[in-house]
Amino acid sequence: MSKMESSPSLWAPRHSGWRLAHHLLASFVLLAFLAGSGTYALLSQKSVLATGLLASALAVLLGVVAAFRRSPADRAVVNMAVLTSSGPRAATWFPMFRTSAKGAAAIMGLSVVILVATVSLSARLLLIHNYEPRGLVLVLTALLLAIGVFVLNRGIRMARLAVTAQEPGVYLTRSRIVIHSSRGTREIYWNDVADIEAADPPRRKPLGKRGPAWVLVLPHAQNDGTSKPLVITVHELAANPDQLYRAFNHYAAHADDRAELGTEEALARLQGLLPEV
Repeated sequence: MSKMESSPSLWAPRHSGWRLAHHLLASFVLLAFLAGSGTYALLSQKSVLATGLLASALAVLLGVVAAFRRSPADRAVVNMAVLTSSGPRAATWFPMFRTSAKGAAAIMGLSVVILVATVSLSARLLLIHNYEPRGLVLVLTALLLAIGVFVLNRGIRMARLAVTAQEPGVYLTRSRIVIHSSRGTREIYWNDVADIEAADPPRRKPLGKRGPAWVLVLPHAQNDGTSKPLVITVHELAANPDQLYRAFNHYAAHADDRAELGTEEALARLQGLLPEV
């Protein structure tokens, strides 16, 4: 057994359902703050402020519910054709979670409510009532705008996964890696891969012991400096992330084995790359 196959799992155990709760601690705190503040504003007859705060709380709640509804079991890797920049190709597919189109529409609708309420609130306090201190109004406006933009960005990412004709996930073909995710569609040729890394976003580390948040496929440096890594968000991955990480490393290091990708032979090899339970 190779060193890669016998190495410990980076993402074990993967958390879902109620076991996911402590990873969402920040979301629970934010939800409680927004819901409490919105309820207080509503009771104080500040309807515009209450609308923005309660819509923000509902958006956070929908995100938490979506995380809890995900299955705790990893989905199996299968073979599936993928459309690449040079046409359809046989591939081995590591699935990602496909989000609901209705859920994406709801999140984007809430973001619009938050942004409209924020603009209306700031205009009323600054232009109509000439509210003092202005600094407090500006801080509140900036906070709600930030929440609205964040929710809108989340809705756009959800919509990408909901409406794509190609099943979302990571596709390994003989010549390249293709990713259909919330970040859009990207591909990279195996010969252009410089390294594979498991990493967290800059200056951020997820709570708990769920492992790094990203798997990065790093390309060779280009002369124009425009090369960017392919980012796989582990939270979106329905397949086993350790299996994907090991598959990346294996096929990056063994060019001759790439010919089997998209065939039953690849599935048999990947079964052996699953971490031990």
